[in-house]
Amino acid sequence: LKWPKPVRGFINTTAAKSVGQFTGTLKSQCWQSRGRGGMAPPAFEKAVLQYESSSGSSGSASSSPSSSVWCGRHRADSFELEPLGLSGDEERKPLSSCQLLRRIAPIAAVSAMMHIFMMLEIHIYMPYLYSRVPCCVSPENMLGDHYDITDPLMIKAMQDEALTHNLTLKVTESGHLAACSLPHFLKTSQLWSFSPRCTNKAFVQQSAQGIMAVMKPTQKLFTFGILPIVGALADSWGRAPVLGLIGGGLMLACGLSALDAYTDAAWGNGLVYISGCLFGLAFQPKDSILSGAVADLMGDDMVNKGRTFVVLRTVDSALSFFVNIFIYMYLCEHRDSYFLAWMAFGGVALLIVLVVVTCMQETLPQHLRKAVDGHAFIPLYAQSQSIGLVCKDTVLILQAVMAFLFYIYLLGYMTTKTSYLTLIGFKMEEAMLPEILASASVFVLAAVLMPLITQIGIWNMSIIGNLMFAAAYFLAGPFTLLVSMSGPYLAAVMLQNAVLISFPAFQTIVSQRLGPEDQGKGQSAIMAIGTLGAVVGIPFYNKVLFDATSHGLDRAKTPIVSMCLALMCAAIAVAVKRVEGVKQHRADPLDWPSSPTNRPISGDQL
Repeated sequence: LKWPKPVRGFINTTAAKSVGQFTGTLKSQCWQSRGRGGMAPPAFEKAVLQYESSSGSSGSASSSPSSSVWCGRHRADSFELEPLGLSGDEERKPLSSCQLLRRIAPIAAVSAMMHIFMMLEIHIYMPYLYSRVPCCVSPENMLGDHYDITDPLMIKAMQDEALTHNLTLKVTESGHLAACSLPHFLKTSQLWSFSPRCTNKAFVQQSAQGIMAVMKPTQKLFTFGILPIVGALADSWGRAPVLGLIGGGLMLACGLSALDAYTDAAWGNGLVYISGCLFGLAFQPKDSILSGAVADLMGDDMVNKGRTFVVLRTVDSALSFFVNIFIYMYLCEHRDSYFLAWMAFGGVALLIVLVVVTCMQETLPQHLRKAVDGHAFIPLYAQSQSIGLVCKDTVLILQAVMAFLFYIYLLGYMTTKTSYLTLIGFKMEEAMLPEILASASVFVLAAVLMPLITQIGIWNMSIIGNLMFAAAYFLAGPFTLLVSMSGPYLAAVMLQNAVLISFPAFQTIVSQRLGPEDQGKGQSAIMAIGTLGAVVGIPFYNKVLFDATSHGLDRAKTPIVSMCLALMCAAIAVAVKRVEGVKQHRADPLDWPSSPTNRPISGDQL
């Protein structure tokens, strides 16, 4: 239709605003092709003609509506195009779980295998650290009276166990049990110390948490420095090569851990710290790259992007379920050395590399790749540039604050969880049982959640997820000690499902606020801020809050603090939704509707 020129100008301007807000590319500018209404600059028209001639398009005015609206960025005197297929309604319909899984199968496989290394702290890593702790074998590692057994109930339990198995106990003049006089209880007993080289359980736990308090912050500082490098390489080389490098780093970490276990920690804690840093590659660096790969595949489709992240988390939990069963069976054998376990994990890391090399196709289009800036290898400079992307958007700033608090309470609790459960009466292998139950429960929630994402909305998922974290910590702490020992099982189920809800929501919200070429750097910036939270929180939880000699409700200090921080994150999630709601309320009348399906207005409707 030959619309009057003022009407054409109004429609073109409105389309530009709508597309810009829907994709979140705040620096992009959008026009209709061939300058309808005279709104497009010459550089834009030239770029469209060059693109269509190179792609074999006829260039006629009757071209498909899917190429009628374009976004892009000025590059000196040229224009970098980003075509948007607005009329492809079939691309906006929610895909089924099977369709999503077929599209992201190699990505899901790599994500699930790397997720195993993310969960080390709650299955194999703490028992491995326990097994390395020596005590009472030389004058320099004799224990002070702080580790004497003073609780009458514990003394009675140890005396009964000693009588049953003909073991000797040395009682001090004050009626306490001396720290270094405890015998080696049977490995099937709740009184077992978890270490073949130390008989004092409290000292073993506290020493292992002390190693964790140094290793994890070191790991997170390493991650903070490498995140911008990983993001820049992923935006230049592509996602697959960097994921392959991460798999190689995990192989090296497993090899160093196996060497440490084989030599009985002959070289001190050095190998633990080095391998721990390399294991950090499976955390934020991996998440930032996978988020970028999903954004490459799904574009600005917020609904399917959120569903994709849910599918990834479900596949992660599915593999974790079976891996946790094998680890539980392995822990039931109570081995003195974890050499074979680390060799098995090394095989998983090798499999990651093979899947990336042989099965995974690159998702980043060639025209979106950029040369690696040398400044990316200067951590502070690179982080300042990446964080600059976050500071331009109020929603991203609030998401960064949430990430900071989230990594404090999540990793703080996770790094003390095994010791906390054994402190309140669980056997070492029994600490795995809540995780096995939780992994199985994820399948049920995923089946219910997938059809409801469009009705619930990404913003509400973020709020609900943080409230579920708070409820989980209440169940793990006060409920367990005051009401029932079923609390850890209920808490583990709640935690797993909170991860399934909140992580996809968080990743989707961040991804929607970034342009296609900034996905790697932007995701890395948010993860880096969360990493700083972990650097602060992990020593606080392991050195200050956790005390292996505490009694009563004092034992639950770690879950109680995490519960309070989770409630703060829920409040921030509410604020994020309100900020976004105000922006939508003030938007142009022809902006995309805020309906549950988030269906865009096609070019014909405009």
